[in-house]
Amino acid sequence: MIALIKIAVALVFLLEACKMDLKERRVPNRLWKLMLLVFLPLDIIEYYLQPFSLTFALFQFAFVAAFCYALYYLGLYGGADAKAIMCLAIAFPAYPSFFVFPLLNEGLGMLAFTTLANSVLAAPFLVAVLLVRNALSGNLEFPYCLIGYKVDARAVPRFHNLLEYVEGGEVKRRLRSIEPTEEMLDKLRKAADKGIVKKVWVTPGLPFLCFITVGFVIAVLVGDLMVWLFSCWF
Repeated sequence: MIALIKIAVALVFLLEACKMDLKERRVPNRLWKLMLLVFLPLDIIEYYLQPFSLTFALFQFAFVAAFCYALYYLGLYGGADAKAIMCLAIAFPAYPSFFVFPLLNEGLGMLAFTTLANSVLAAPFLVAVLLVRNALSGNLEFPYCLIGYKVDARAVPRFHNLLEYVEGGEVKRRLRSIEPTEEMLDKLRKAADKGIVKKVWVTPGLPFLCFITVGFVIAVLVGDLMVWLFSCWF
């Protein structure tokens, strides 16, 4: 019962974080502080109802915190993503199990780390979504159709990066997306007015918190997909 309660509460916090991240690309620290305030008493209750190893819990948090900070330091994801995973390490000192779940395994026994591993595997599914969208609109231009889609050059959506931009009166492309400045957007609008370009390739800046939430659900219901894949190969 305590596992189900903690999973449900964690999912509420993660979904709220996704909502904030999608809307403003910012998740205030008060959300993570509140999450810790809610989960620390639940951890104490869990320890008395179903004792877990405090040594492993401390090791798990230290390992996950160090790993998350390293990824953040390398610029591979944002601060909110790191805080979400570290909060999960505190919220789940022991891997939760209920009924027949998780179906496959418990990975390394660390739900937070399994969530991160699953989120990395879930991210490539965005490629399939973009490919289908571009196929339906008739924009199957590789490799851009795998990483973005076309929009009106006069109205580039918020939180989208450019794969095409105007420089020296010419439209240029690059596979590595660029976060647009107001000057770049103004050049695109002027080029569109002159008929130089109508639509440009952009890539959505989806927050990684969405993938973390998907990774969490997979970790709870299925287990560690990466460990399962390695076990199948070797």
